[in-house]
Amino acid sequence: MSSHRTFVRLALLGIATLAIACGPSVGSGDDEPDGGDTGIACTGNETRCVGTQYQVCNGSTYQVEQNCPYACDKDRGGCIECLPGAGNTCRGNDVVTCNSDGTFGATVETCGQGTECSGGTCTRACSADGVDLIYVVDRTYRLVSFDPRLIGQPSGPYQVIGQLACPNPGTSLQPGGGTATPFSMAVDRNAVAWVLYSSGRLFTVSTTDASCQATSFQPSQNVGGQVWSLFGMGYVTDAAGGDTERLWIGGGNVDAQTSGSLGWIDTTSFAVNRTAAIQPSAEYSAEFTGLGDATLWAFFPDTVSSSFVQQIDKATGAGVGNRLMFSLAASGRQVAAWAFAQWGGTFYVFVTTVDFLGLDERASVHAINRTTGAHSVVLQNQPYVVVGAGVSTCAPITIGGPPPAE
Repeated sequence: MSSHRTFVRLALLGIATLAIACGPSVGSGDDEPDGGDTGIACTGNETRCVGTQYQVCNGSTYQVEQNCPYACDKDRGGCIECLPGAGNTCRGNDVVTCNSDGTFGATVETCGQGTECSGGTCTRACSADGVDLIYVVDRTYRLVSFDPRLIGQPSGPYQVIGQLACPNPGTSLQPGGGTATPFSMAVDRNAVAWVLYSSGRLFTVSTTDASCQATSFQPSQNVGGQVWSLFGMGYVTDAAGGDTERLWIGGGNVDAQTSGSLGWIDTTSFAVNRTAAIQPSAEYSAEFTGLGDATLWAFFPDTVSSSFVQQIDKATGAGVGNRLMFSLAASGRQVAAWAFAQWGGTFYVFVTTVDFLGLDERASVHAINRTTGAHSVVLQNQPYVVVGAGVSTCAPITIGGPPPAE
């Protein structure tokens, strides 16, 4: 008697998002209302700027005379729109020049979608709503947010966003065929989910309302001797703390049982670029997650007692550093679905296992500390059979720490 295993493969994504936006935050630091007494001693009628506060001495202490919306210059009498001689500046989402009298000048450019004006230049935005969350998709087409900070809280970490209804998903490439289902997922810096279906078709999905749009990606591209049919995905920054990123992919084979190749998708032309063979191997091919420090990590589901997480060299496909080994479940069970994401220095592995009869299905969430390799099962008997996970590269890379500097 032989058994047929259906691989409900999950995609791990460059994951974890963080409640703190990656984009620079410019604060005035002036909580005092106009006319407030700072309590700081002074003499005469001195004036000064503290951040964007204009303060005037009343003979004994500084009083807050103005809270400036843009900038402060005591030599020009307080509030101005910009600092002359400091180069271009921002007026909303416009890059503008600064006139010699401290007023806004001509518009140089208006920052486009997905970018924001910061420091007088257009930069990739890292402040989209929901960019601080992990996102998962389950076997029943539900898009769900996952907030690791709410593990153990009464509300729980999951929040259903909506049901995927991607147009023309196609026929599954996996054994048995049928209507395609979600296979892998990644999330970009604008909190847009990229979902690969088992047909090899790639879609973009809103993490606000789960609305779905098809891309022009051509399934099963044959590049570098690899047919890219089905693969794990994860966004990774091009440089540590950078604001540009690539959609890295790994695998390619339909059976999800070999490591395959490593590459990336040009999300303008939707061409696949192969870089190398994936060298670490396990029972099933890997899922990936990326970080804002430009590193790519993979989860390799092996037998339930010897699965591991390892960093992958993006140029060679080789494993980097130690394997973070852990056990997925008790003996007598096998992996049926898996996904992977990073958040705050912790790798979250979403795994569903079944008994050898395929009857007793159990979904759980594992946490692996990136630094120490310490493993724990943080959630058991979950209602979601997760088949894809993703998180933005805006996510923190240390627990409780700030996002990557930009």
